[in-house]
Amino acid sequence: MFVREFKASIPMRQRKQNLWAGFVALAALALMMASPAAAQDKPLSLADCYRLAEQNQPDFATAEAEVHVAEAHLKERRSPYFPHLSFGATHNQQTYNYAGLPGTSPTTAAGSFNGEHWSNSPYYYTGLTFSQNIYDFGLTRGSVERGKAELAQAQDNRDRVRQQTLLNVRNGYFSVLAAQQLVQVRQTTVQDQSKHLEQINAFFEVGRVPKIDVTRQEVQLANAQLDLVQAQSDLTVAQAALATAIGLPVKNTFTLVDVLNEALALDPVDGYLTDARTLRPDLRALREAVKAAEGDIVSARSNFKPRLNFSSFADFQNLKFPLIWNVGFGESLLQPLLTGGFNRAFLNETEQAKSAVESNLKSAQLQVDREVYTDYANTTVSQQQIDLATKADSEARENLAFAEGRYSAGVGNIIELTDAELLAATAGAQVVTARYNYQIAYGQLEVAAGKDPSD
Repeated sequence: MFVREFKASIPMRQRKQNLWAGFVALAALALMMASPAAAQDKPLSLADCYRLAEQNQPDFATAEAEVHVAEAHLKERRSPYFPHLSFGATHNQQTYNYAGLPGTSPTTAAGSFNGEHWSNSPYYYTGLTFSQNIYDFGLTRGSVERGKAELAQAQDNRDRVRQQTLLNVRNGYFSVLAAQQLVQVRQTTVQDQSKHLEQINAFFEVGRVPKIDVTRQEVQLANAQLDLVQAQSDLTVAQAALATAIGLPVKNTFTLVDVLNEALALDPVDGYLTDARTLRPDLRALREAVKAAEGDIVSARSNFKPRLNFSSFADFQNLKFPLIWNVGFGESLLQPLLTGGFNRAFLNETEQAKSAVESNLKSAQLQVDREVYTDYANTTVSQQQIDLATKADSEARENLAFAEGRYSAGVGNIIELTDAELLAATAGAQVVTARYNYQIAYGQLEVAAGKDPSD
């Protein structure tokens, strides 16, 4: 009664305004909640997943940082080409006690000795030192050549990391699509098995079939449900693998554009072999390793030759203020004569290291050729398997329809029907597996040939 009287005491216009304001607030809240969901439910293409991986995958950041490290190392190796200038300032508080040095005459030493005591004096120094390497007969040049090769290797390694990471994303993408299609196949199988069980139960109730037919179909349905549960679990695992490949938390799920059924024509295998030898980043990195070894040889040979350097200074120093200035300059020439065989051994070491890298390059080229041949064969077989699996699936469906008709007409038995059901379920799954195998093999072939999966 109190509530009713309270409502009646509120003006009608105010009540309408309150209701309208509440409706607007609820609509705004619903829009805010719906917008992220709509954005999240928007299907992602394979290119979208590549973009997400480039933004989130830490392997990219690591490879890029290694390139910057190599750039810094190259600048360090080039530094001897440029002049060096340093500034120094010191203050020492020191006693006057004299101690003779080898080569000092006894008379000079006796006249300079006044005994030992704690009297002391400050000493001040400040000045600039300049030095410039004039020529070192290849020491710096060889070091710079190695630095350039190491930078190129880091860039090639970054490209290879990109290819492998995007390949993992591609594999994860098609794994999710294949898992989704397998779930659909298993769901269709469960629906068909359920309808068959209802039909057989109806036949059993009127005495057309024995109890064993019902039991056998119940087993078939239970197996189909078990396959469906496994397929759903595989889909969850595939979603987690795709999220990890992209660089996102493992609990992320995605709605994807279904391109599992697409297939591209293959070029002749010789084209893939040629591309692999010229485009593979790991082969390019090994060629750069050969250049780095050649730079080491240049540096090692410079150890047999002299070093020519120029230096100068300008300083102020004295026991007290004002400080006394001095300037000076000079050149130095250093020619190694005997090093205990170190320089000869070091040169031999660098030459053998180059031979080893060249052998590694030849071995890697052979391995790449074998990899391309294997992936090409797998892709070709996968294409043929799609056609065969599709044909087998069509025939299995026809066989199932025929077995259903015979069983409904009473001329077929339960074994014939359940065999047809199992054959149809297996054939449907084989079509999905064949398409998935083709996409995986094709992606591996592209990367084996040195191509970027996102191209």
